[in-house]
Amino acid sequence: MSNLVVNCTANTMELILISHPDFFKGETELVSSLLDQYEFTYHLRKPNASNDELESFLKEIPDHLHDRIVISNSIEILERFNLKGIHFSTSNREKNNHLFRKYYKGTSCHSIGEIRKLNDSYDYVYLSPIFPSISKMGYRGNLKMEEVSEFLNEKRTSKIYALGGINADRVSELKSFDFDGFAILGSVWTDYPIKNQDEIENNLKKIHSLIH
Repeated sequence: MSNLVVNCTANTMELILISHPDFFKGETELVSSLLDQYEFTYHLRKPNASNDELESFLKEIPDHLHDRIVISNSIEILERFNLKGIHFSTSNREKNNHLFRKYYKGTSCHSIGEIRKLNDSYDYVYLSPIFPSISKMGYRGNLKMEEVSEFLNEKRTSKIYALGGINADRVSELKSFDFDGFAILGSVWTDYPIKNQDEIENNLKKIHSLIH
């Protein structure tokens, strides 16, 4: 990572969709269709999945879409497929030391101080929770948004993506800051994704339309 990131404008915010935490029937077809229709990065995060399950999932996604997918924590899967990059959770950051090639890499932080302690090897950081979480009931952070705003206007070497509690009604508020983009989860996926795939697409479409 060599060049300083130019602070974003509201018209260039990037969108990341974090996967549903569990596999469900028809998921790969739905994800492939969404990636074909809308511009976003797909963060494949299945906390309880084995590498074999992740490999089977990715084999059902067309190859030309793999470079839009970021995988959580699994270096083995990253190196087996031509993926966009890898995301390290806080507890798995030491795995970054085992990467000998230059990959697109990110991690998660919960304060500006934590971001400042990172080295320059991360291309992006999720900062959360910006708003009370949708997918984790009762999960609120202690971020001071004035401090966040000041930090986002500094020159920095990592993109900063907002995470936590972001829905269509919150996008305009995010635009008042200089986030490089944001990640969504609970505002798109439903409790019963097998039965609500049209609703899932409509949720993504609505948020996508607000930044493009």
